[in-house]
Amino acid sequence: MAAEISARETTARRIPAQRYDVPEEDIDQILGELGALLRTRSFLSMGAHCEIFERRFADYVGCAHAVSVNTGTGALEIILRSLDVAGSEVIVPTNTFAATAFAVLHAGATPVFADCADDLVLDPSDVERRLSATTSAVIVVHIGGLVSPSTHRLDELCRRRGLVLVEDAAHAHGSALDGRRAGTLGEAAAFSFFSTKVMTTGEGGMVTTDSDEIAQRARLLRDQAKVEGLNRHDLVGYNWRLSELQAILGVTQLARLDTFIEERRRVARIYDRAFRDGPACLRPLRIPSGAESNYYKYVIHCDADVESVGRRLFTEHRVRLGGAVYDVPCHQQPVFAGLSRDPLPRSESLCRHHICPPIYPSLTDDEAQYVADSLIEVVS
Repeated sequence: MAAEISARETTARRIPAQRYDVPEEDIDQILGELGALLRTRSFLSMGAHCEIFERRFADYVGCAHAVSVNTGTGALEIILRSLDVAGSEVIVPTNTFAATAFAVLHAGATPVFADCADDLVLDPSDVERRLSATTSAVIVVHIGGLVSPSTHRLDELCRRRGLVLVEDAAHAHGSALDGRRAGTLGEAAAFSFFSTKVMTTGEGGMVTTDSDEIAQRARLLRDQAKVEGLNRHDLVGYNWRLSELQAILGVTQLARLDTFIEERRRVARIYDRAFRDGPACLRPLRIPSGAESNYYKYVIHCDADVESVGRRLFTEHRVRLGGAVYDVPCHQQPVFAGLSRDPLPRSESLCRHHICPPIYPSLTDDEAQYVADSLIEVVS
């Protein structure tokens, strides 16, 4: 029994909420590329490595253009500025990170928060109720890596009403719907490469689009809006540039992306089996037919006290949950108090009643099973 407890404690201590994964051979490649970059005294921002990263990312997603930038938030703001949404209203899911709405505000528009459906993704019916004469765009967020089938309804709604559909694909690298990858379902999409994402450059982002006009405007805005790179400015730009160092890491991470996703799906299958006949209060989010999730998050609807579950998982089993998506909806955030029009009950309930166990490529089968067993024990 003592040996069993010791093994259990050892296992528990090595299960954090998140790990980013860089294989050893990639580290050697990255260091070699970095050394060559420094020895040749090449330009350290928006150079050859950024161009390679952009070209390969566009090919992977299946779009005409990819424009590298310094953050996913910057990517979204650039898209909105390129669409000239200033002075209009933009529909934003209340179930998203605040940065989605911040980008709208920084672009000079007003975010209007809409409710989510049971899959935690923007509800097209609620979006339609909130459209006004000044609405210019709708932002769909692929929460947890799920590209919801409702995206087709949002696209049809936007086309019918003359609006622009924008993807916040910060969670959705490699995710797809009916054979089309995230980043190709709207007029443009914003990706994030923050350290917690499925692939990372530490910080960083990417704009994807088939629009020549949006791509041209994005490249202009990201570099202080310098016309042809010269000291001439017709627009207000900003420093949204990506460095060559980040692009080197991005190229290696992109080459591993499909492997990273398959490993996340391996962990998801373990969770699926473990919770299939588990407690009724734990209901994993079902991935619908046609959707291919990258499992940035594994979402479980939980009827138990979520805070208590997370606390007990750590204190009794040394397992940290992987972070909710999201626990407090935007319309209840103090910073947006003046923008909230009415309650959004479905989001308020779902945000409070879901959990996300750890999921990442280096999580072993034994560790994943231990997480599942620990969670079932806590809620039982």
